[in-house]
Amino acid sequence: MENEELTAEQAHYAAMETFVCDVRNIRFKETHANWATINDFLIEHSLDVTAENLNFAFAALCTDGLLELMPLGHAAPPQPPQPEPTPTPAAQPAPVVPIKAKTFAMYRNGKAIEGVVRSL
Repeated sequence: MENEELTAEQAHYAAMETFVCDVRNIRFKETHANWATINDFLIEHSLDVTAENLNFAFAALCTDGLLELMPLGHAAPPQPPQPEPTPTPAAQPAPVVPIKAKTFAMYRNGKAIEGVVRSL
C-alpha cells in the first residue's frame, strides 16, 4: 500500500493516526471535543490535515489551555530506606570423611595366606 497513492480520506486518517501515536502527544485525549477544537484550529489557519500540522495545532492549543489533556503523573512520596537483609550463612558442605580402604586378602583352604605370595 506504500507504493499506491492514498486518497484524501486515507491521508487524513493516516495523519491522525500518526499524530495520536507520536509520543510528544501522549497527554492528548481522543475526545470529540478535542478533535473538533483541533479541526477548527486547522480550518481557521487554512492548514491541511497532516501529522506536522496536527502537532502544531496541538502545541498551540495546549499553550492556550483549550484542550482536555490527560493529567501528568504525580511523583510518588519517598520510600523509607529498606533494611539491609541479614546475610544468610553459606551452606556448609558435607565434611569429607576419608574412607578406609580395605586391603585385599587372599585365602587358601579357608585360611588367610600370610607372608609373601608368589605370583602364578
